[in-house]
Amino acid sequence: MKKIFVVSLLLFVLLASTQGWRIYTKIRHAKRLKIGVQKFRLLSISLTPVSNIILSLGNFSSSTFTISQIKVDAYTQDGQLLAEQTAPLTQPFTLNPNQNSALPLSFAINATVVIGALKSIGGLTSVAASFITSGTYGLPIVLKGFVEAENIQIPINESLTI
Repeated sequence: MKKIFVVSLLLFVLLASTQGWRIYTKIRHAKRLKIGVQKFRLLSISLTPVSNIILSLGNFSSSTFTISQIKVDAYTQDGQLLAEQTAPLTQPFTLNPNQNSALPLSFAINATVVIGALKSIGGLTSVAASFITSGTYGLPIVLKGFVEAENIQIPINESLTI
């Protein structure tokens, strides 16, 4: 009887440690998920703000993740809300190792903040010149929010220039 108990206990410890290692690995690999901007269109031809933002999520790990929820908003560097996510993720999706995926999210752009942010980086002529020469607006933004992958919530606080 005592031998069965010891064997059962050893088996339990082995399974628990194996499962614990898998969870630890998932958490460690979840930190390698990186959010970016695939497309961020602020202006139309008539120089009016429009809502055309496509974010991407990259998996720079060897683990596969099921992404169940994403909440991301874009802010100016001084903390003003530039674009707010308007709807949650409609259904979970799988992000394979070393894969980059476009996120099916919709955003509402705050026109007043966009115009103020564009003025702060030199105005419309500077932005237009930057867009023509480099394909970017030269606007620094901060993406803030979270991604939930495999019941692990990963905070997002990413500064970038679009």
